[in-house]
Amino acid sequence: MLRLNYLWRLAMTGLAFALFSEGGLLLTLLVFPFLKLVPAADGRRCRLARRVIQRAFAVFIGFMCRVGIMTLEVKDGERLRAAQGMLVLANHPTLIDVVAIIARMREANCVVKAALWDSPFLGGVVRTTGYIRNDDSETLIADCARSLQQGDNLVIFPEGTRTVPGAPLKFQRGAAHIALASGAPILPVVLSCTPSTLTKDKRWYQIPPQRFHFTLEVGEPLQVAALVPPDTPSSLASRRLSEALQHYFSQALARKETVHEYAATRDQAADHLRA
Repeated sequence: MLRLNYLWRLAMTGLAFALFSEGGLLLTLLVFPFLKLVPAADGRRCRLARRVIQRAFAVFIGFMCRVGIMTLEVKDGERLRAAQGMLVLANHPTLIDVVAIIARMREANCVVKAALWDSPFLGGVVRTTGYIRNDDSETLIADCARSLQQGDNLVIFPEGTRTVPGAPLKFQRGAAHIALASGAPILPVVLSCTPSTLTKDKRWYQIPPQRFHFTLEVGEPLQVAALVPPDTPSSLASRRLSEALQHYFSQALARKETVHEYAATRDQAADHLRA
């Protein structure tokens, strides 16, 4: 039975990856052309496209849960649904992090790799949604700040890439620069995945021995002024803010790890007593 379960999850994982790519192509070919009938000047086209993506991501996560690839636990998810004009920052343990976050939000902007704009599968999607390209460093921070000031939510992973399992968090300063330039409140989202999977060093077919449990925990909004004193010199502010955010997420993950270890020890003790 364990072998059959493993083979089933492996097949469903492969199907999920295929559906994600082909789903993007179908949206580009069959859905997004109709969005061109919606005026773009006032931002309505982008907002509608982002809502389509939100629903598609929600369906995708639901599919992964229903076929037994994963389980999902969301804590204080209403904060994501109610967010407006917030800089949503999260750690980055897996490949599906941005999918899981955007699936819980009514509308979200994000920074994407420039290569996706030319992708035959996802290029039409990212162009229509108005997502921000990451290849122009001179305008990136200004574009992100402008999006936040317009009332968009902006999803950013301060690490810049997926976390190396077992390694400490290492935040880059881009997210701090955006927070300082925009003055937007920060909504922290702490993600965890047990057992570890879909990391940067693993292929899609290197799945864990059992379905993984994905936790998405939304914290209370943080104000930049509470993390960095207003009189901090501008040359130091981004470094101080990045360090404060890194400490916040590191502490949150440490607490979650302690709880997980306690639960594992408790379950082992219970199994021993039953034996």
